[in-house]
Amino acid sequence: MRAWASTDRLTLATVGWPLLSEAERLMRTYADHDAIGMTDAVNAVLAWALPQPVVLALDHHYRDVIAPRTGAEVPLHVLPAVR
Repeated sequence: MRAWASTDRLTLATVGWPLLSEAERLMRTYADHDAIGMTDAVNAVLAWALPQPVVLALDHHYRDVIAPRTGAEVPLHVLPAVR
């Protein structure tokens, strides 16, 4: 991973208190959905920090539950795509 990051082909996100606070707010927003926990919220917040927000998920948490936080925010692109 370090070799990829040094070629600018990979960006490693820093998980610190600001990101965790934002993820906690997102998790509380979806508190009525038992399936959305801190891990899902952190993954969504990390994805929204990317130029193209992409999440790899084998369930539908991100696609069916988590919406953009603002009108200007791009929806999460979830892979693999539903057929």
